[in-house]
Parts: sequence; C-alpha cells; structure tokens
Amino acid sequence: MSIPGIPITHAPSALEQYKTLIRHVHGEPVMIRRAMRIAFRSLSPMESIELRDWLETRYTL
Repeated sequence: MSIPGIPITHAPSALEQYKTLIRHVHGEPVMIRRAMRIAFRSLSPMESIELRDWLETRYTL
C-alpha cells in the first residue's frame, strides 16, 4: 500500500517543522506564542534568528 501525494526523501528539519506548525496555528495568537516559545527553547541560536526573521516578514506579531 502506498500513500498518495508528494514523496518526501528526507525528514524535515526542526526549523521546517516549526514553520509548518506556525502556519497551521497562525490564526490563534495564543497558540502561535506557545509554538514560538517551544521553538526558541529547542532551536539553535542561528535557527532561532532565522525563524524570528521569517515570522516578522510573514505575520503581524
């Protein structure tokens, strides 16, 4: 049995997973803040900066 859709040949990075999570909850301010807190605690400083810049350009915080 195969799963239809786009095959993923590699696991997404933690940064990409957090971006996906934030895209999913972007309409709920409380959930986006929770996702950001968890992400900033677990990501490296460089990835945190990249996520912050991505958030600032994409959403109104």
